[in-house]
Amino acid sequence: MSALIYKQRFFHPNKPKTAVSNYCHIGYIATRPGAVRHDAKNHGLFGKLKPGEMQIFDSWQEVARTVRDISQQGKNMFRGIISFRRETAMELGLSNFTAWQQYIEQHIATLAAQNQIKTENLCWAAAFHNEIDHPHLHVVFWDKKQEIMKNYTSPQVPNRIRKQLIKDTFAYKIKQFIAMRDQAKSGVSEITDQLVSEFENYLKQLNPKAFRAFQQRFEIDDEDSLLLFPKHHLVEPSSVKKLAEQLFQLRQQMPKSGRLAYKLLPPESKTLLDKFVQNILQENRYLDQMVDDYVKAKINLAMLYDSIPDHLNRQRAKYQAEAEKRIANRILSTVRNIIQLEKDASFNIKQANWQYAMTEQLVLELLNMMEGLAMNAQMDYDDKSKLMGGDLSKQAKKEWLLRNKDKGFDR
Repeated sequence: MSALIYKQRFFHPNKPKTAVSNYCHIGYIATRPGAVRHDAKNHGLFGKLKPGEMQIFDSWQEVARTVRDISQQGKNMFRGIISFRRETAMELGLSNFTAWQQYIEQHIATLAAQNQIKTENLCWAAAFHNEIDHPHLHVVFWDKKQEIMKNYTSPQVPNRIRKQLIKDTFAYKIKQFIAMRDQAKSGVSEITDQLVSEFENYLKQLNPKAFRAFQQRFEIDDEDSLLLFPKHHLVEPSSVKKLAEQLFQLRQQMPKSGRLAYKLLPPESKTLLDKFVQNILQENRYLDQMVDDYVKAKINLAMLYDSIPDHLNRQRAKYQAEAEKRIANRILSTVRNIIQLEKDASFNIKQANWQYAMTEQLVLELLNMMEGLAMNAQMDYDDKSKLMGGDLSKQAKKEWLLRNKDKGFDR
């Protein structure tokens, strides 16, 4: 049980997908629902990539590109989370975005020191997620001068970081606790690990139910988010219930025979499916955002070789339709599963809990699909724009891209 939770992980630099995973992780912590965003920006990322003042980054993509490039060099990218109970954060004055920025800036040196990173070589980026029951901060940090790749970090490293953060964060409260417990003693000169453990046990006894819930909530969700971001909190139960009713109504309107594929549907069925796609986008704003991000990234790529407004407008409509068609086909996949289950005499597909579960799974699959498409489109744009960022003239770049369009450079 802890007054403060700290977790730390990293993907092995030698794994093929590590660089891409680290790129996506930056995008997720900067833009996921719950992330507090900067004014007039679509992200909440801040940190230091060079000595000096803490930076509010112009875009999360610039940091993600840096992280991916450094990952490809074989350097470790450490992912950390610092979390408090809401009540504890309020008592500490961590009540707004600025306070959390100041907190990590004050304590990032602890994370660096325990990972053998010199302060002058430390680079980091962070984002604050203002979750209702456990506000927390995601931080990615690395050693820009690292020469030896790390294959393993002992669990004692994050544990030592957690204890040091508690010592530094709760120093005054710990001394108050000791003074209250041992009134005959005075003037505690050093906060030891033993005192930290006693202080945490004391807090646990004050409200064991709340602390247990805090621990379990973190272990289930935020532990996973260091590697794979969970998505269940992006789905509202009331929304799923509404969509479940619509999904099973849609199933009744599908053709009784033939292959269920978007391009093969009769016009009336296709119209109903298109309407359901729009309903899902309206009910889940994050899914709608991912579609928008996908379209924007594809348009940015198109603008590398075409700046005619009419052309770009047609491209935008094309990419929007492409994303919605992908969603529609994924919905049809779920409808096919429903039809198969209906043939199983032992399975009661009409039960509301099964309908809810299948609809929730569908929405989660759509979120996963569109997140991946949006991130891949963004990375594709990053790669092509970097490639075209040399000394070629604008006309030469345009001609180069047009020559290579059929080779996949427009995708």
